[in-house]
Amino acid sequence: MSTSELTREDLAAVSPVWWLAALLTVVALAVTFVVRPGLFIDQAIGGLVYGMVLVLVTLGLSLILGLMGIVNFAHGAFFMLGAYVSYTVVVGLGLPFWAALIIAPLAVGVVGVVMEMTVLRYLYGSEPIVSLLATFGLTLMIEEAIRAYWGTAPLELQRPEVLTTGTDLGVTTVPTYRLFLVAVAVVTIAAVYLLISRTDFGLTVRAGVQDGEMTEFVGVNLPVRFTAMFFLGAALAGFAGVLYSAETGMRTTMGETFVILAFVVVVVGGVGSLFGSVVSGILLGVSAYLLPVVLAAFAEVLDMPWLALDIRALVPYLVMILILLVRPRGLFGEEGFLE
Repeated sequence: MSTSELTREDLAAVSPVWWLAALLTVVALAVTFVVRPGLFIDQAIGGLVYGMVLVLVTLGLSLILGLMGIVNFAHGAFFMLGAYVSYTVVVGLGLPFWAALIIAPLAVGVVGVVMEMTVLRYLYGSEPIVSLLATFGLTLMIEEAIRAYWGTAPLELQRPEVLTTGTDLGVTTVPTYRLFLVAVAVVTIAAVYLLISRTDFGLTVRAGVQDGEMTEFVGVNLPVRFTAMFFLGAALAGFAGVLYSAETGMRTTMGETFVILAFVVVVVGGVGSLFGSVVSGILLGVSAYLLPVVLAAFAEVLDMPWLALDIRALVPYLVMILILLVRPRGLFGEEGFLE
């Protein structure tokens, strides 16, 4: 039986479940919007911002895993390193925030290149557990270096004055920086997609993953391209770290938190699917912010105070469990991708 036939069977089997879930979701969101319209929009935008940060972090991880087969546990450390380097650029060097948006990702990308050339290059084609253990050790080294240089106290990054205002949306006022973050993330995601799917660079990397020997035979320098791809993945994580730190500040545990969430996003979206990473990142981010609001609204409508539970931290994992129960390879994943 062909893959396309299996896909049609899968869709036919789960479509009633999806339709029922979609209907219940729409009803719940509608009730919440009627009860608390301002809070609903505020949290929806907050969830979108959070989701976009997850997408930016996960894009780099998905590129390295999907195109190069490396399970990069150090991706969270890249995210944290980008945040702390931006602090040095803005506070230590006195440069504007706009400079940090460029310098910090480039610096993190260089760290990624050094890691790829000295360690990971020798692990291509090995079992995923090998790269996982190697990058876990590198993660510990980077995190300890960050604590030794910047300390363990939380730090704040000053945003540009133009982004410190609020934007009136009628029922609520949203910080302008959040809208800026979403806009920058959308442009970045589109640029990465075009690079991977519409340029010779992206096509040759994908060809090299499928048949490295033949790709090199026609004159493509695969080691250089793989190094460039690792630079891109690390720089994306660093870029996300800069954007996120300007929103919430930085702390030495942010890397651990986001690398786990990034893997959750990859699993939900489907290993090997960039589009799946984008969809699942936004889905998890918005769900994490809106579900507590929905529960609070229903607690008010039904007069059940115990229903107003703050389960934001649990939502990504609950969504992952539900998705995997229905579709074990994720929303857009390929069956047996890493087998």
